[in-house]
Amino acid sequence: MLPLLLFALAQSSNACQPCHAKIVESYSKTAMARTSGNDLPKLRAAPPFLDPVTQTTFRVTQTFELQFSKQDTFEGSRQLEWFIGSGRVGFSFLFSQGNRLFQSPISYYSEAAKWQLSPGFERRPQLDLTRAVEPSCLNCHTTRFNPATLAITPGIGCERCHGDATRHIATSGKASVVNPSKLAPHERDSVCAQCHLTGVARVARFRPPNDSYIPGRKLSDYSAIFVEKRTQTSEAIGVTSHFEKLAASKCAISSGDKFTCTTCHDPHSEPSNAAAHFNPKCQSCHQQKPCQQTADLDCIKCHMPKAAGRGVDHSSYTDHSIRVSTTSEVPAPEGLVGLFPNGANSRDRGLALATLSRFESAQALLEAAVQTNPIDIAALVQLAQIYDRQGRESAAQPLYEAILKLDPNHPTAATNLAVIRVKGGRSNEAIQLWRTALKSNPAQTGVRMNVAQALFRQGKRKEAATEIETALRYDPDQPAARRLLQQLR
Repeated sequence: MLPLLLFALAQSSNACQPCHAKIVESYSKTAMARTSGNDLPKLRAAPPFLDPVTQTTFRVTQTFELQFSKQDTFEGSRQLEWFIGSGRVGFSFLFSQGNRLFQSPISYYSEAAKWQLSPGFERRPQLDLTRAVEPSCLNCHTTRFNPATLAITPGIGCERCHGDATRHIATSGKASVVNPSKLAPHERDSVCAQCHLTGVARVARFRPPNDSYIPGRKLSDYSAIFVEKRTQTSEAIGVTSHFEKLAASKCAISSGDKFTCTTCHDPHSEPSNAAAHFNPKCQSCHQQKPCQQTADLDCIKCHMPKAAGRGVDHSSYTDHSIRVSTTSEVPAPEGLVGLFPNGANSRDRGLALATLSRFESAQALLEAAVQTNPIDIAALVQLAQIYDRQGRESAAQPLYEAILKLDPNHPTAATNLAVIRVKGGRSNEAIQLWRTALKSNPAQTGVRMNVAQALFRQGKRKEAATEIETALRYDPDQPAARRLLQQLR
């Protein structure tokens, strides 16, 4: 796998290689450089195994064809095309269907050395083949992703941390690129936080269209990240909790702005011997004394132990909270707080609360936000859905209509307004709105079933059957769809 991955990285960083050959070569061997690709890993083919959750039998062939079947119900396959992950924890896989990429329901876990359900898939009793991969998810696993063509530039390239190098190259290095180590603390830390920080809620702040974070700026101007305030750090380790854990550590707090990710990590290389690399980092601040705990003097082993990943079975992650003791109890959360020093406004907090399903607390904040800024689509969508949950369709309807004036193809607004329309006897409008939503993601089984039901009630049995057949091609484990199809035949 590695040689082709190095070639893929070279394609995305070839402009840097002539002047920075050693750095490019060293970086190409890091986990960040190898975090995605289409040269699929040389893993053992998975023998057939029955998943107890979905009652589906899975098999992955040597050519990475995912085969699945359920007794007396269905069978099928998907060709896995891309991998996500460096392999340190494991690999997830993507396949394309229609105009979208979808996540494979099973992944490979390196520590357990086995295939098993992908994170989050164990929450559904049926096989799920319709988990669409959003651009925001691929942003931290690829150099570039084009949603229109599904084209991916694999790995994380140099520009993710150093910014656009066009002028730097055109002037033979006279125009500088971003050097994170020379930035002010918040801008410096934002470079790592863009991918290594999620918190319990991460909200996109209201910005002009196509204005997104680039290295050298403050991430907090683009994203509001919230954490639960605690008197102690939580035992749970998330996939992207490194940054928030480190920020809560005594080492970071006592050092002011000096302590950062690169205090210990070299982003351009990875150590062959972790203890030999990291122990001196610890000892540069802490006077060396004979260790009473381990004979091999491994500071990380005791003070940054690995713990089970939150929401990810069969894996573990390093706890970056740098604890003195790992035996203390963890108290309940004390409240939602913004992580960055410049904080977050009430609109951002309302969106974060809605994301966490704390709708009562979010409502007043979002009402104020849309009154202040009536073109804030994110706030409009969340507030409309809150009204929907309260059964206040008359309040939700104008908000959905306002969203569709701003974005005629908004899938959530189109889907939910269609429900209101069909209840009002305007089924043709509803069908058109649902079809609008399906353009962005044709694998939305629930939406396609709504179209089929509406067509069925209009007496258009053949058209309804076609919709259900399409739904089952995307999502074969749908008993309700099969029952309706039987009625139509």
